Amino acid sequence: MLSIKNYSKHYKNFDIENLSFDIPDGTVVGLIGENGAGKSTIIKSILGVVHSDSGHILFNGTEISKISKKERQQISFVLDDTGLPMELNLTMLCNVLSCIYDKWDAAKFSELIRRFSLPDKKALKEFSKGMKMKAAIAVALSYDSRLLILDEPTSGLDPVVRDEMLQMIYDYNKDGNRAVLLSSHITTDLEKICDYIVYIHEGKIIFNEEKDELLNKYAVYSIDEKQLEEIDKDALLRTIEREYGMEVLAKKDKMPRDFEYKPVTLDDIMLFYSKGERVC
Repeated sequence: MLSIKNYSKHYKNFDIENLSFDIPDGTVVGLIGENGAGKSTIIKSILGVVHSDSGHILFNGTEISKISKKERQQISFVLDDTGLPMELNLTMLCNVLSCIYDKWDAAKFSELIRRFSLPDKKALKEFSKGMKMKAAIAVALSYDSRLLILDEPTSGLDPVVRDEMLQMIYDYNKDGNRAVLLSSHITTDLEKICDYIVYIHEGKIIFNEEKDELLNKYAVYSIDEKQLEEIDKDALLRTIEREYGMEVLAKKDKMPRDFEYKPVTLDDIMLFYSKGERVC
């Protein structure tokens, strides 16, 4: 569906270098990383807001900058800053969008705003942050796109609505002919729905793996200095010193089988890479 190949973007104090990953048809790809890691730059480049310094972004095999207006309508998106016209109410917004999108589905939009319990006569500027996000999600799901890009879509939503939104993503993608790129700091949401995880740290890809394999491959161990000496150093990715000892992020298949561990989470992985130390 989408391929990013050798993407590079240079800023004064930050670089993204030779970044590559794919979003296959029928999958949900989770994009994770600390603030400033480069996630939003990549998303904005896909949407044409930011231009790369080198590399390629291909949508169905065509350079994204060269796709037609009709093809661009196959990409829907929800950004943290929704970008919706705040002076309009949802009824007015529906009328405007029906003139913009070739395959706008007004009935589906009405169904979604009812499902989200959104007032259709109140101006968007009077909505709470969570209500604005719900409105943006309703817009993104109401035209016939093939790629859905979501940047922090669950921000400001309560757990019940977040779960409902994840179900909507599943429904959107279940026929196998669409794909989703989902960036979120709420990694438990990503663990529920994603097929693949791309972890970006300081402008570079650390992991690009199938989610279940990633979470099964690594674990967190609490060890002491003596145990550290016994361990194959190739097993250790990062260490963090705690008051009660040392914690390590490690490859389970290379660790002694009698060592106790706790299952790893996406939060653990980001914590170890942002605050942990390499093992020399």
